[in-house]
Amino acid sequence: MASKFLDLAAPVAAALKVGTPIVAIETGFFMRLPYPKNYTALQECEQAFWRRDCVPCCVGVVDGRLKAGLTKEDLDKMCRAGGNAARGELPNLAADKGTSGTGASATMAIAKMAGIVPVMAPGLSDSLADMDALSASARMVFCGKVAPDRALLYAARSVAVLRQDEVDALTDAYLLQRDLELTESSVIPCGETLGDLAEKASAAALDLKKKTDFR
Repeated sequence: MASKFLDLAAPVAAALKVGTPIVAIETGFFMRLPYPKNYTALQECEQAFWRRDCVPCCVGVVDGRLKAGLTKEDLDKMCRAGGNAARGELPNLAADKGTSGTGASATMAIAKMAGIVPVMAPGLSDSLADMDALSASARMVFCGKVAPDRALLYAARSVAVLRQDEVDALTDAYLLQRDLELTESSVIPCGETLGDLAEKASAAALDLKKKTDFR
């Protein structure tokens, strides 16, 4: 049962009901841009997923409500407010009826609450706290290019970083980790640009849908 603090946007709720692939998008990364550039960039990112037959799910907090999917009004309000909330800040935002974009750890927490995988988190590699959050959740996350020293930190937290281009390798690695049930480490496919991330995330989401349906 979904949390009473969580709102699902209509397209996301419909996709969850029928099983259409969904990709959650970290919005805090885009809040580095001033308004309205952040608004335009997020809309362009959403369109990249729609073109690839995946439902984009921008994650954020609007008026204290955790949002899995944002209406145009929600998106505009969040982009005007800015912010890059971490998972630990969500309770205060809810209590204060606050509005903010969500960083990687908060995005993963809300996506898990909504039952959405995978997650596109371009800013993930910037934060050790986000890595710790990732290692405690069964997520398949798409982030920006990971430096070798950063990859070692991921590995120390049992988070696999894959550089393969083949979608099969990505989804199979995720499914194997999930099936082992030994740890809840996650797969992080890396990409160079937002377009590259959207391409990989949507392709893996479609492939994951096919493989889980087959099982």
